[in-house]
Amino acid sequence: MSSWRSSYLVAGIRLEIVSSVGDASGFLPPNMRDFPPAGGADLTVELKEDERAQADPLKHFFPSKFVLTSRAGELLFEGINGRKRLLGNISTQRDRGELGLPRLDKPWRIVEEREVVEEALQAFLKACLQLRLLKEGGTLLHAAGVAFEGEGYAFAGHTRAGKTTLKRDFPPSAVLGDDLVAVREIGGKLLLFGTPWPGREGGTVAYGGLPLRAVFNLHPELPPGLRRMVPAEAVAELACNAPRLGYAGEEDELLAIFSSASAIAPIYKLSIRLGDDVPSWLEEFRLKEDQEHRQGAG
Repeated sequence: MSSWRSSYLVAGIRLEIVSSVGDASGFLPPNMRDFPPAGGADLTVELKEDERAQADPLKHFFPSKFVLTSRAGELLFEGINGRKRLLGNISTQRDRGELGLPRLDKPWRIVEEREVVEEALQAFLKACLQLRLLKEGGTLLHAAGVAFEGEGYAFAGHTRAGKTTLKRDFPPSAVLGDDLVAVREIGGKLLLFGTPWPGREGGTVAYGGLPLRAVFNLHPELPPGLRRMVPAEAVAELACNAPRLGYAGEEDELLAIFSSASAIAPIYKLSIRLGDDVPSWLEEFRLKEDQEHRQGAG
């Protein structure tokens, strides 16, 4: 009988976590508590006891490099430490995952044991969530997400593109995330969601679920300016900013999702400078786009 369970609504996915190894709440992202509870489950993650993990958690989970490997009926979640070690599995229907863990309610011999278990658990949750999002026509995206005038804006880019710096110009209540957000098509509309994983600085994240007005691919190395990207260029760049799980067929799924997204929301290449007033710039962008839309409709 399961000793602990909880549920959360993340990116429109009803995520249920069931644990027979003790209370898992302390091993989840701290921001997970800010996401609303969910009734029912689109995705269930089961945490089960594993004797090898219990015997030596540090050896079992470290170093923390994980891959997914396709096998008939499931995807294997494996750790790489000289050789692959099976840690868990995810159904190919992408609605259920199982991860083997040591007991979470017993004392740890050294703090590093707890750290690697926490990292593995969160990596597994991300993988499960990403696979379910792909099934639903969505994906995780390395981007800062902000809410502005009731709409969502995503600023995508690599680690040093300026996502974290940019989000500091907005009040915490407007920040959906500064590192990992989710986009998902629902009813012909593309929506932007926050996720429980903030960037390196930590900080606030929010649930989201706002209509995605535009995506900006950040390019600080270019001269300041904004340029709309043609669909093929936009799809290729966005695909580079999605998490990679490494299983067969993943690339085709991502390209299909971003192709659909580029037909719904405009994608831009943007270069701004440190110290620029991003909220004011965004307001000018929004007003200009609204004016051009009215002129086009007329």
